[in-house]
This record gives sequence, C-alpha cells and structure tokens, in this order.
Amino acid sequence: MHTLVADMKENDIQPSVVTFVILINQLCKLRRVDDAMEVLNNKLGKWHGSDGVSIEADVIIYNTVIDGLCKVGRQEEGLRLMDRMRSMKGLAPNVFTYNCLIDGLCKCGDVEKGKELFDQMNEVGVSPNVITHNILVDGMCRHGRINGALNFFSGMQGNGLKGNAVTYTTLITAYCDIDHIIKVVDLFDQMLASGCSPDASVYHRLISGLCKAGRMDAASNVLSKLKEAGFRPDIVCYNSLVRGFCKKNMVDKAYDIIKEMEEAGVKPDSVSYNNLIAYFCQNGNFGLAREAMEWMINGHVPTIATYGALIHAYGSNGNIKEAMKLFNDMSSTSKIPPNTITYNIRIESLCNNNDINSALSGG
Repeated sequence: MHTLVADMKENDIQPSVVTFVILINQLCKLRRVDDAMEVLNNKLGKWHGSDGVSIEADVIIYNTVIDGLCKVGRQEEGLRLMDRMRSMKGLAPNVFTYNCLIDGLCKCGDVEKGKELFDQMNEVGVSPNVITHNILVDGMCRHGRINGALNFFSGMQGNGLKGNAVTYTTLITAYCDIDHIIKVVDLFDQMLASGCSPDASVYHRLISGLCKAGRMDAASNVLSKLKEAGFRPDIVCYNSLVRGFCKKNMVDKAYDIIKEMEEAGVKPDSVSYNNLIAYFCQNGNFGLAREAMEWMINGHVPTIATYGALIHAYGSNGNIKEAMKLFNDMSSTSKIPPNTITYNIRIESLCNNNDINSALSGG
C-alpha cells in the first residue's frame, strides 16, 4: 500500500475518491481491514485532487470499511465507525450501512442487537429493504428462532413489502430442518402464489420432507412440478422417494423410481439399493433382498448398512447359518470389514437363537 502511494506521488498522479474506494475495497476483500482503516484515518483528507480540493471519505468508503469490519467479526468497531460517520457533515448511514451491520451481528449470534438496529432504521428515516428483512429472517432461523422469523416475515408483508425467493427459501429450509412439513407446504404454496420461482434445492427439500412424513402422493405431485419447472431430481431426491415408497409398502413405485433414475442418467448408488434391501429384509423376503444385493455388487460395493440389514434379518428369522455366512463374507471377501455394530448384530442373533457358546467364543 505504501509503495503504491509513493509511486503515485513520484509520478505526480492525483488520486480521486474512486482511487481510494478501489484501494479500500480490495484491502477489505483481502481481509486487511487494519490497512483499510489506516487509509481511512491517515490518508484521506491529506490528499488533494486535481482541482486542489482535499479528498474526504464518502458514504461508499465508510460502508466498505464497515462491511469489511463486520466480515472479520469486528461488529463493535463497525458500530463505532457508523457513529463517527453520522457525526460527519453531509454524511449519514444508509440502508447498505445498516444491512452490513445487521448481517454481521446476526452471523455472530447477536440477533437481538440486529433487531435493535432494524428498529433504529425506522426511527432515523432509513427504509429497510427486502435484503434487510432477509438478513434478519436468516439470522433468526439460524439461531433457533424460526417462529419469530415467520412472525417477522408476516409483519414485513403487512407493511407492504413482499418477500422474494431468498425469503421463502430460508424459511422453507428452516422448517424442513425441524420436520414441520405442514408449514413447509404452506410456505411453498405461498411462494408459488406470490410469483416467486423456487430453485431446485427448494423442490428437493420439500420432496425429502414429504417422503419423510409419508406423504408420497404429495411428494409425487411436487416431483411433477419440479420437472415442469425445468429441473431434474438429484440422487438425494430420488433416494428419498425410494425410501419413502418402501416405507409405505409401495415397492413397485420404488422400482419405478429406480428405473426412472437409470433412464435419466442418474445412476442408483448404494443408498438406493440399501433402501430396497432394508425393505425386503423387514418383510422377510430374503430372496429379493439377496437379489438386490447382487444388482448392487454389479455397480457398487455393499456398505456396512447393507450387510447389517441382511445379517439382522436372517438372524431375527432364525436363519443363523445364512447370517453367519454373510458375516464371514464381510471378513474374508468383501472390502467392508465388520464394525462394532455388525458384531453386536451377530452376537444378538446368536443369543436370540440360544447359541450362547458361539456368541461368547466368536464362532
């Protein structure tokens, strides 16, 4: 930085306020906030432009430094700089100033202080925009205040400010995380009605939530909407559908999803097959479970979950011979060595079939 200033002096180049905006912005992007503060405190005002007028910091420069301070967790310094800015003649914090500070406070967990700044905006005549609201909605959701975020959003709508795709996505994601599927569906419907277009991640989260809740008809409807919107399901979305259909004893539908995956060029993975294997095991259909495992071996290495489900199923049904064969296969031929859980399943199976000596001896 000092070399740059020296070069400018040596070449008799007169800087402008834009020069310092660029310099301070780059320093902040590099997280060299102390250097940016030095430029603000010790360089500006000592330089003169080509017209001989001293160059003073403007709102953009103050906002850039405040944003830089907040991004490195120095929110209190950012607040003091805003106070200093407010004391400068002709300068006043604007919506960008407040957004930077509120975002910094919310990210460090001080949502209440962020809300106080939001209230202060209204008091000093700075109108919050949708970004301001989104920052607070996100902050509340991240720190466990999801219902508060929804109430805040409702108040925002009451004041005539519509949410955008970011607002809805944040709320939908938060309610998905706590499995509140009724609220998720309601927000999704609101989102569509308001003209906001969900992105693929919103569709994927909604489908996953509906599958988890066992609402497979609704999940299928959202899958259709996802395709109509021009998106493609990803592997996680497909696996949610396979698992959901299996849990509802709709194995034909689960197979349809596997087939659709292959036709769409999304190769089923070990999770896809494990869902089918777990379903067959739980229903005592060991032939189909082993068949699904053979399909899996053709393209994927069976996982601990694969072997665990089959060993547990055989053991629970008294077929200790087949259970032990699978366990020994893990130890000798597969790339997946047994772990504590697998050993526990094996011991439990032997004990349940009154073979205590084998359980104790490891035989």
